[in-house]
This record gives sequence, C-alpha cells and structure tokens, in this order.
Amino acid sequence: MKYLYALACALTLVTANDLSLLELAYANALKPMPSDLASLADSLGMEQHELTKEKITLGKKLFFEKELSLAKDISCATCHSFEKGGADALPTAIGHKNLKNPNHLNTPTVLNTAFSKHLFWDGHVQTLQEQAKGPLQAPFEMAITPRLAQERIAKNPDYTKMFFAAFGDTEVTFEKITEAIGAYEKTLLTRGRYDDFLLGYFDALTQKEKEGLHLFITKGCVGCHNGVGLGGGSMRKFPLTYHGVWSMEKPALILELQKKYDRFLEDKEQKQTLQEYLGAKDFALLQEGFFAQVEPSKVESIMSTIACTYCHEHNSDAIKQNLLASTAFPFENKGGFLGAQNNTKYFRVPLLRNVVRTKPYFHNGNIERLEEAIKIMGIHQSRVRLDDAQIQKIVAFLKAADGEMVSFEK
Repeated sequence: MKYLYALACALTLVTANDLSLLELAYANALKPMPSDLASLADSLGMEQHELTKEKITLGKKLFFEKELSLAKDISCATCHSFEKGGADALPTAIGHKNLKNPNHLNTPTVLNTAFSKHLFWDGHVQTLQEQAKGPLQAPFEMAITPRLAQERIAKNPDYTKMFFAAFGDTEVTFEKITEAIGAYEKTLLTRGRYDDFLLGYFDALTQKEKEGLHLFITKGCVGCHNGVGLGGGSMRKFPLTYHGVWSMEKPALILELQKKYDRFLEDKEQKQTLQEYLGAKDFALLQEGFFAQVEPSKVESIMSTIACTYCHEHNSDAIKQNLLASTAFPFENKGGFLGAQNNTKYFRVPLLRNVVRTKPYFHNGNIERLEEAIKIMGIHQSRVRLDDAQIQKIVAFLKAADGEMVSFEK
C-alpha cells in the first residue's frame, strides 16, 4: 500500500512538472505548428482565397522548375533541399556557373518560413513573394530576368491551365510566378513530437528533452527563438557581447574600458602608450578580450599601432574599422558581412525547428557543430556558460523540435 501511495505521488509530481513546463512554454510565446490550410491561413492572418490549393500546386511546380534559371540547370529546390532541412549543407551558397555568394553567406532554410517576419540574413524583405524575386534575379544565384522567366514559362502549355486555375487568366507575369512560389513556400511546414507536447501529450518528449526545453526557456534562448517557427520573428544584434572574456565581465566595467580606449584614440596630445594609459590590469583585459579573435599574424601590427607613443600619427577611425573587421564575431569573419542597417551587426533571427539538419551554422557557415553554436550563443547573447550536459539537453530538445513535413495535398 505504501508503495502504491508513493508511486501515485510520484506520478502526480511528474504531471505537475509537465504542466508547469507547458505553461512556461506558452507564456514564452512557443506555439504548435498548424496542420491544415484553414488553421495555417488563420495563423498567418490570411484569407482562405489567398492560399488556394490551385495556387499552391502551381507554386510547387515552379519551385522545382529549372527553366527559371538562366542556364536551365538549377531551381529553388536545388539550394533548398528538404532532405537537408530546407537548406544545402554548404558554408556558402553556390548558384549560376558555380558562383559563390560574394559575402560568403549560406542558404537559410525554406522550411517554416511562413512564420518569418524578416527574410534574408539582413532581413531586408518581409514577404516570401518578395524574397523569391531575389534569388531568381541575383547573378550569382539563378541569374534570370523577369522578362525571360515569363517567356519561358508562357511557352509551356502545362502552365496555361495552371495559371488559369490559380489566377483566373492565362497571362504569365513575374509577379504571379513569385506569388505562386511564395504561396507554396508557406506550406513547407514541419511538425514533430515537440508539437505533440505543446498540445498536451506529455509523453511525446523524453525527460532529457523536457529538461532541454526548460533550459532553452530559462537560459534565454527563447527571448529570440520563439513563436511557431522558434525564430524568424525579429532582427537582433549579434553578438551582443564581443568576446568570451568580456561576456563574463560586468557590463559597466567593459563599457568604461571601451570609453577609456576611445578617449585614448581621440586624444591628439596623448604621449603615453596604451598600456601606460590604461594600466596593466585594464590593458590585459583589453588585449585578451578585444583582440582575442584577431588572426595571430595581425596581432603584432595592430598592437604596435595602438601602443604608439604619439597616437595622433595614426587614424583612429581606420584603427577601429580594422578592429571591427577582425573582431566582429566569435569566429572568423569570412566574407566581411556585418549585418543589416549599414553594418550594425543586426541579423534576422534564424528558425530553429530544423536546425539539427542545417549545419554549418551562422551566416557564413563558420561553425560546423550544433553544440559549438549553442555554446557561442549562450556566452555572447545570454551571458551564460552552458556546461556540456546542459548543451546536450538543449540539443536533445532541438532534435525533438525537428519533424516531418506537413502534407496539405489531401
């Protein structure tokens, strides 16, 4: 009898913990994925007629259409492989004539982008239709012109009936092509065990996955990676803190250190070296933190420049630009891309639902392992050092958030 009573109490405790976790998830704007067109349209604030099966069917055919590339050898699906989480598993996107993205930017996933309010790494467009226009025309991607795209599609008799069914007439325009592609892309959604948990099926997740979800919320990941898609809803600065050394120091101390460094650079009459000006302790913190990411071959020249006796002999703006290019991220800054809004390091927050399949990570694909990406984000965005056990639990949760594609063709 005592054993049964203890078991009943334990089960009650587990249920209470699960319910608390579910409430915590909903309180932090985590939501399950829609599973039918009506609920999808409602979630997106669309009318049903804006997301018809005819338009989606046309968009699907166009998404896989190689005639929409100048050389007729690639389609949207070439870079957005469903088997690779809606991306291409490459550090940098490759398009027409094997040209690489000039900024070394990789291909974001197309899956679940219906719930992205910002598209492209710099977030410069807000709709999937506008997003589709970019890769089609970019010379290093599909490299086609709107006029040529229209002419090629119009020549195919199969499309005549499809455009009529989708739009009520047979005229082929670039606007209609991209509208149909955007409509189809809205249906590229995935659902998994994580969604079942959000619907109250507590056994859908293992204890380790539940602990990972709890860490995901309480360690700050959910601050940016929320909503249906676990991201995509905002533009955020990355990194919020420059380096592993500085991230763990008090913000006020680092701010004052930066101000002192700026004053040193701006003082035309300064006759001390930087080390003399800052003092040994602050100089060491600046050197270890600010220059930690600079390539070893550059450290000596930069340090000799800023440690000069007469700082006015050097251009402080040039020094800052040199430092920014070298220390912008906690990994090598391949491609030199510094985000949106005139290089302010603001990026579209990536979707995490299929992140376990979309390596390599970050905008320039410089991090290969998901565990390392999580560690970096903890330090530089949330100011926490996650241990290996915590990271593995978060990885377990993200695996549970991965899922199968939803079928809307029934």
